[in-house]
Amino acid sequence: MKKGFRLTTASVLFAALSFSSAVSAGNAAHDATFTLGSGYERFAAKRHIDNTSVPFVALGYNFTDQLALEALVGGFTTTSNRPEDNGGQVRGTLFALDGIYRFAAMRDFQPYVMAGPGATAMDPNGYDANVQGNVNGGVGVQYFFYKSIALRVEARDFYTFVGGKNDIYIDGGVSFLF
Repeated sequence: MKKGFRLTTASVLFAALSFSSAVSAGNAAHDATFTLGSGYERFAAKRHIDNTSVPFVALGYNFTDQLALEALVGGFTTTSNRPEDNGGQVRGTLFALDGIYRFAAMRDFQPYVMAGPGATAMDPNGYDANVQGNVNGGVGVQYFFYKSIALRVEARDFYTFVGGKNDIYIDGGVSFLF
């Protein structure tokens, strides 16, 4: 799983370094975004599963230069640490619907904060799915290396109310604006 995250990160950095031009950073009102990326999720100890990489896809819409809404979905497979599971595989899906507030761009960088509801769905044994609602919040920054293409890096905290679980998700990706 770490190999997939490293490969995605290396590919994104290579693409970024391949372009060289002066760019006026920023998101514009009524832009739509499509993002491909990958991250690393540190699961709460209460979950009894290994931390893992989580590739994702996200779709967003900018209502204004500063306000946006984004839906993210990511999938993962990890290993259970519960003795009764004998190290079995746990498949899961991460969902988030976030409101985004973007701060003023600083040259080619645009920082932002995000928050919203979400869900983490896990299937520990292939037939017994478990979906838990959560709320998440985080910070991020976009680096525009071309007018309509940006790299992004984020850190999020997914808090699950049932059982009080805090999962931390660090991710990066490439956003295409159109």
